[in-house]
Amino acid sequence: ISGVGKMKDLLVLRDLECVKAIAHPRRIDILNAFDKEPLSAKQLSEMLDEPHAKINYHIKTLYNVGILELVEEKIKSGIVERYYYPTANNVVMSRKIIDYTLDPASEDGKVSISDFEDTIENFYIAVEKGALKLENVLEYRDIKLSDSEIAELQKTMKDKVAEILANRKVMI
Repeated sequence: ISGVGKMKDLLVLRDLECVKAIAHPRRIDILNAFDKEPLSAKQLSEMLDEPHAKINYHIKTLYNVGILELVEEKIKSGIVERYYYPTANNVVMSRKIIDYTLDPASEDGKVSISDFEDTIENFYIAVEKGALKLENVLEYRDIKLSDSEIAELQKTMKDKVAEILANRKVMI
């Protein structure tokens, strides 16, 4: 095995085993230690000032759930040194793993996370299949909107969708 393959843009963790694997703080440190090159357990243990055996355990855990991949094996002084690299640029957790909504058909008019589960999952699937490139996605994670701004945005989006659908009917 040699060389880093084409890395995915996104890896979606869809079961609790994967979430448990990445939840350990040291495993996050391991993932953050990677730059452009694959690393061995020995290199990571030196970088993170952690015993080789502990790093090796964490690497195996991440490897077993598909968060790291084995990209190269080198024999040095009769010892096989394995080099790993993350399988994706971004790792996200599917919201379907934790479904805590007691009443998804809530009558209070508020939008809950569960209302967006299918949309989010479809977004993840599209990115994984390469049908959507992350560089084409706008991010507004630091913007907080007031209730009136949210209402205005919803109306604008609804009007735009209605306009697009009307134009489609004209073209048919």
